Amino acid sequence: MPSPELSCQIEPQAWSQFTLEGGAILVVGHGTRNPSGAIQLHDLVSQMQSKAPSAVIAGCFLELAEPSIENAIERLREQSVRKILVVPILLFTAAHAKEDIPDAVAAAALPAGIEILGQTTSLGTHPSVLDLSRWRYQEVTDLQRMQTCPAGACARVQCESGRCEGQGVSMGRIGLAMVGRGTSEQAALDHMRRLTELRVSDGSTSVVVHETGFFAGGKPNVDALLDLAASWDCDTVIVQAHLLFEGDLVEQLRNKVLNRRDSYPGKQWFISRTLGADPMLANVFLDLAQEALFRNEVCDRTDGQMHRNA
Repeated sequence: MPSPELSCQIEPQAWSQFTLEGGAILVVGHGTRNPSGAIQLHDLVSQMQSKAPSAVIAGCFLELAEPSIENAIERLREQSVRKILVVPILLFTAAHAKEDIPDAVAAAALPAGIEILGQTTSLGTHPSVLDLSRWRYQEVTDLQRMQTCPAGACARVQCESGRCEGQGVSMGRIGLAMVGRGTSEQAALDHMRRLTELRVSDGSTSVVVHETGFFAGGKPNVDALLDLAASWDCDTVIVQAHLLFEGDLVEQLRNKVLNRRDSYPGKQWFISRTLGADPMLANVFLDLAQEALFRNEVCDRTDGQMHRNA
């Protein structure tokens, strides 16, 4: 089931000119030991490249996966790139956005003689992120209408047949347990909680109860959140990990949800997909890059057209 695709296009010659001037976009993911998660980052970069074919776009990781920031910048130098815009693939602004990525990029780019033009913002509660998050939730609720089962929606690691035991069942009253990565920065924790409130306040997610938890750094933690969900007055709990890509945290969460299914059989337990490499996200990251590079142009997202400021 494809997600809706929102796009804000810029004039192709703008990217072409940036490339001719030696410019490139450096896409930086956090990194994971999980091969599926690393592949998703590369897939996202490929989607961005297909939407801006005249741009030079390179993907890399802060840690745990290859290519590293240093290796990616060296390859760009070999391609005669002289300046880069950094696009961190991050949901919220915390230490990785403020310190780790800028420091690592500077340590690699400056000795290579490559100018750093700047860094785009994190995704936060961007409207397209909210739309994609709603879509991941809908993938699970569509199981009751016998739609295709998204991988792992029944808290199974493997769900390759497109069918699972959740299909065709009535979900009844739904409780939504949103799970963020977590951080020591209170502002980012509050931003995640705000995202959950936006998700449930617009009427698109018909839930009777909801709560936000975190893998680390915030309360309640994942175990406390799932135990709380077990006590909710609802028929079904949908656990939604608000993460970009697959990784160890998602695997841990699936196992925890499976354990709750065994311990609390009176409820149905489901888990949604991560946001993943999706064309909607590719558009968002290109929009952020566009806004950073071409500030004399304004994107009107109501009609998808570009309008120049006078």
